[in-house]
Amino acid sequence: MSDTGNLFSDPLESLEPEGIINEDDGQPIIENIYDAFAHFVRVEVASGEATDDTIDGYHREVMGWVKWCRRRNISPEDAQRHHVEAFREELKRRGLALATRTYKLSIVRRFYESAIYAGLREDNPAGSVWAGKDLSSPEDKLKILSEEALSALVNSLPNEGLSGCRDRLIVALMAAHGLRRVEIHRLNHENVDTDVSSVKPGGLIVDGKAHKVRLVHLRPDTWETLRSYVKEKQKAGYPIEGALFVGHGNNGRGHRLSRVSINSIVDKYLNASSLKKAGVSCHALRHTFGTLAVAGGAKVEHLRDAMGHAKLETTGIYVKAVEKAKNNPSFFINVEF
Repeated sequence: MSDTGNLFSDPLESLEPEGIINEDDGQPIIENIYDAFAHFVRVEVASGEATDDTIDGYHREVMGWVKWCRRRNISPEDAQRHHVEAFREELKRRGLALATRTYKLSIVRRFYESAIYAGLREDNPAGSVWAGKDLSSPEDKLKILSEEALSALVNSLPNEGLSGCRDRLIVALMAAHGLRRVEIHRLNHENVDTDVSSVKPGGLIVDGKAHKVRLVHLRPDTWETLRSYVKEKQKAGYPIEGALFVGHGNNGRGHRLSRVSINSIVDKYLNASSLKKAGVSCHALRHTFGTLAVAGGAKVEHLRDAMGHAKLETTGIYVKAVEKAKNNPSFFINVEF
């Protein structure tokens, strides 16, 4: 039996094909449910072409489940339905959103599916344990800032200095161009499609969801902030290659900003402008972009391309949100209260 503790000490370590393949006949060596899951992620998820982010997510969630079990002296290999139900109830008590609970439970479900496929279990304890029901419409769940609130956020941002230009650019790319947090994280200097010495605005080649690449044209003000940040990096002696957004402090100096660090930066200014509340963080800026763009007259097809949506229906959520607000039936009652 392989050492499951070592196997899950590093989520990526257990994904290496060499670790679970018999060199003689090329067949997977499956000794336990952890090996089965490693094989499943490598071969089955996205038809064997899962991104690193997807792989990390699968293993992070399974590690969370395994640790939860072990803290309660439950063997993950022998877990039963009532254990998964208890896990779900704890997720609810922690206040996690339905979508988050659904995701976590779906990964646990697939963890045991892989064990069934490998002949290591006959049942799936998470097979019919659902996260709950959400009766609200997608457009009603959007967390967005009004134009006035967005202006207050922008006014809280510094507009000079190394960190100031960096932070302003991060917020601008999310709120004025709709970039996701992971897309900000992945940006390199090489993704700038025009020489930054040019006053004429250029664009960014964005590595999006499932690594779908799109070109995002920058507004003049965002372009100038980008140019200012690059100049500040040059003055401070940072390389103008590789990661665009890097840390400037003693910890992580010169290294690519993590997604957690990007969250912290955005939250800092949301707090400074008294806009921080549950659900309002990086992704709320992307929702704000989509909603305000539609309200201002942007065509939904253009918005879909700018946001990197695979389906027009996804972008249509912003149209519905704007239409609901604009066509509020109460406006047709000609009585003042």
